[in-house]
Amino acid sequence: MNRVNSPYKVVNSEVHNIGRVTVVKDTFLIDGIEYPYTYVINKDSVCIIPVIGNQVVVIEQYRYTLDEWMLEFPAGAIDDGESSEEAAKRELEEETGYVSDKLIYLGEYYMNQGISSAKCDLFFAICKERKQAHLEKTELIKTKLISKEQFQELIYNNEFKLLIGIAGWNKAKYMGLV
Repeated sequence: MNRVNSPYKVVNSEVHNIGRVTVVKDTFLIDGIEYPYTYVINKDSVCIIPVIGNQVVVIEQYRYTLDEWMLEFPAGAIDDGESSEEAAKRELEEETGYVSDKLIYLGEYYMNQGISSAKCDLFFAICKERKQAHLEKTELIKTKLISKEQFQELIYNNEFKLLIGIAGWNKAKYMGLV
């Protein structure tokens, strides 16, 4: 990666492609001393906050990394050659079956910029129609409809823990969308 703004002099860089991620180990030279810095390169992604009427569409997904079922919003990687808007519509329909009538961009967010390059474009989706979901074999997802009031309680009670989703929900409230 060509780093135009970096104050560090990189003296060594190792790149390891491992499944869905790329791990980079750079070595900086600062005042004659070498310092290692490891980070992960991920594909950019999208997260969608879908609503239908007065209800919020959430998914309950099994997360292998935590060995736990988590309440989340639909999300996923942006495929090569795909815009973030196209990815948002695709992921929403694939994971929930819901189709967005109106997609509102809420901004770009970084989920852990200290160790990852992962950028996530966040959208608010107004839905009216539902089709068949198309889950991948590794996706264990249950779609749920929750009132906006109940969803707010889930956040307050720390039962909805997806930080990007909470940030997006607060921005949607600020924008008068919920």
